[in-house]
Amino acid sequence: MVKHSNLSPEQLEERRRRGRSNLTWILVVGTFLLVIAAPTMIVLFFGMLPTLVASIIDRSDQKSATFCVGAINFIGVFPYILDLWFDLNSIDAALNFVTDLFAMLVMYSAAAFGWLLFMTMPTVVASFVTVLQQRKVAQLRGEQKTLIEEWGAEVAALVEIERTEQREQHMEDGVSGMAYKNNG
Repeated sequence: MVKHSNLSPEQLEERRRRGRSNLTWILVVGTFLLVIAAPTMIVLFFGMLPTLVASIIDRSDQKSATFCVGAINFIGVFPYILDLWFDLNSIDAALNFVTDLFAMLVMYSAAAFGWLLFMTMPTVVASFVTVLQQRKVAQLRGEQKTLIEEWGAEVAALVEIERTEQREQHMEDGVSGMAYKNNG
């Protein structure tokens, strides 16, 4: 992310102009859709409010919370949009969906489920990866044991001596590197 203090005045003006241009296009397209598909836009606006909140709250560059909440929130809104499209596509029908407590509960519960997934999935994935890594370590230890039985404990001792020497060399390099930085 580029900070504003690093930008020249020309770059700042270009960024502002581009932002105003994007906002203009969003307003034009939104107005067009509101005129052409007003019932759908009404249900989308009120049903997708949790996604708007997620977008405002989510300060990350990837916008993971916005995408997670938005996708599942849309899943909760979509059946009501389909009812509009295939039944009675009128503003009255859209307002009935928006004022129906059960319909709004379904839409907002879907968004809450999106938040739940966003909050819990990193922990679940981290646990899964940890289990896989532990399993791999156990597998490698079994292979190591088989190799030691096949080649003998002397080879394992030689490997361990080489590793110790490498660690000592790394420590010496690290200490001498720090002394060089302090003197330089």
